[in-house]
Amino acid sequence: MGRISKKLEQLKFAAYCFREAKNSRFMKRVKALNQEDNLVSLENYGGKKGQEPLYFIDMEESHSGFFAEHNRLLAMLYFADKYHLKPVVRFHKGYCYAEQHQVNGTDNPFEYYFEQPCGISLDELSEYGCVLKSRKENSNLAITLNEDSNGYSRSEAYLNEMGRITGKYIRLNETVKNKLQEDMDKLGICGAFEAKPADLSGMTETGRILAVHVRGTDFKQHYNGHPVQVTIEEYLQAAVKLFESGGYTRIFLATDDTDAIEVFQKEFGDKLVFYEDVVRSSGNDTVMHSTVSRENHHYLLGLEVLRDMYTLSSCDGLVAGLSQVSYAARIQKKSTGKDYQDLVILNKGINYHQKENCPD
Repeated sequence: MGRISKKLEQLKFAAYCFREAKNSRFMKRVKALNQEDNLVSLENYGGKKGQEPLYFIDMEESHSGFFAEHNRLLAMLYFADKYHLKPVVRFHKGYCYAEQHQVNGTDNPFEYYFEQPCGISLDELSEYGCVLKSRKENSNLAITLNEDSNGYSRSEAYLNEMGRITGKYIRLNETVKNKLQEDMDKLGICGAFEAKPADLSGMTETGRILAVHVRGTDFKQHYNGHPVQVTIEEYLQAAVKLFESGGYTRIFLATDDTDAIEVFQKEFGDKLVFYEDVVRSSGNDTVMHSTVSRENHHYLLGLEVLRDMYTLSSCDGLVAGLSQVSYAARIQKKSTGKDYQDLVILNKGINYHQKENCPD
């Protein structure tokens, strides 16, 4: 029903614009709105607390994956940083990783995993004198850092800036931080939360660790505007080559595809480590929409990919394709002031076709 009403509103607006087509001033302004990245709305004014304006990042309902949404959040935080605004973040109840009840003591899906960037809670918003509410267009400011406007192209300038933004604003809450540290310790990978010399990132007494991220499942559907799928065999060939030439002793595999686990196990045997308590699929459907009978299933899906990302970022080298997860790992790595010693990004281009099969 929601989609129908939205479509009706679009048709009404189109009809209105058609009637105003001869009004050059109106048409010029409508066209300009699509290019504006600095518009906000005034949410509150007249409170007593706080002299600095707050920037309320109220993420709109989205059906995107965890790191598609997270990377969009970083762009909003970049906007806040650029205009010297203190950000407060809320994720929508329609967020794919939201539960119908509190998780880790909160109803805000953002706070399931993270602390508020400036320590200001949602409840405190009404106490502040000036609260500016975000618009999705604000994220366009960060996009200007890229040479290419394609959604899967990220320049080094962009990655460096998002690394700085991550280091400044993104903090795991204690529950998630302790869980990730515990699980990474079980794999024998030095966590991203441990103090260690810069040249020992990811290393243990067993040597250097190569990270591999294999993006499978729904990428096989060749979504319009998404990267051309890299096959498991292509990931494997790149991993074998770098593993042998780079002096690596172990390999960490993060993937949503059960077939990738089998292929890499056959090649690397006990040199391969991965998380076993992860929902994966061997088909073409995203695990994001999976239905598994377990408590807090949606929250756990987010926790699993977040843990994969932090573990990927803690290794010494990375083999990956173009994906939101691999970009997030590179950004997280940069947030600690480091880069991968070896980086292989498999890029076969972008799917461009007429069929509109891209998910919402």
